[in-house]
Amino acid sequence: MASGRVSKVKGKVLDIPTAPTIGTATAGAESASVAFTASTVGGPVFTYTALSNPGSVTGSGTTSPVTVSGLTVGTAYTFTVRGNNPTGDSEYSSASGSITPTAGSSYESIATTTVGSGGASTISFTSIPATYKNLQIRIATLGSTADDIAMKVNSTVGLKTHWLRGNQSTAAGLVNNPWSTYGLYVSENGVSTTNPTPLIIDLLDYTSTNKNKVIRFIGGRDDNGSGRVWLAGALFDDLTAVSSITFTSSFGQYSSIALYGIKGA
Repeated sequence: MASGRVSKVKGKVLDIPTAPTIGTATAGAESASVAFTASTVGGPVFTYTALSNPGSVTGSGTTSPVTVSGLTVGTAYTFTVRGNNPTGDSEYSSASGSITPTAGSSYESIATTTVGSGGASTISFTSIPATYKNLQIRIATLGSTADDIAMKVNSTVGLKTHWLRGNQSTAAGLVNNPWSTYGLYVSENGVSTTNPTPLIIDLLDYTSTNKNKVIRFIGGRDDNGSGRVWLAGALFDDLTAVSSITFTSSFGQYSSIALYGIKGA
């Protein structure tokens, strides 16, 4: 401990803290929770700092445990902790046991399109970042004309799909269904101008170049009081990474399509 370093808080002289005792580090989503026991020797501690190895990523807090965020998934880390007050810093504790952070599973917004007063026949997302594991598209459509909603990936048509579908009136069936000129049918756009037709589409492993792409979707339709719901899934026989998605239909004013990225499974 360095000598001659003292500070005063409300007239009281503060000593430099002494090192806390390390506890257990627990892996989180791209983070770690680092537990410790505060030392009862030395000056009072105002904050604690946890330091990762490797990377020297830090987190701070006033009590145990301290969270360290921004860690790399798949990398093994250990952590040390020190105490801090206005006089100075304690020595770091001994190292914790090794942990490996997990992948986050939160949804992050990439882009949203809301249709204006003139309506729209095509909505596209281009230059989709390759920084996520999966994609999710959330659709709410309004319109006065019933129309199918078709989906293209990378503007490609003519690819085979294996389509499993079930709804209120049709038993589930397996269909080897080629895309039409307009793309893969994913929903029916309702004719209601007041009740949105909902649809959620998950596009899995969209950056993979060694396996086919899978989508799953759940949706419904309200034709001004008479509606239906369905579940469906499709397998795209395509090894190309997905960089753009296009939807074609008669989208009325206030229809919305939002694209999200999912970091984890």
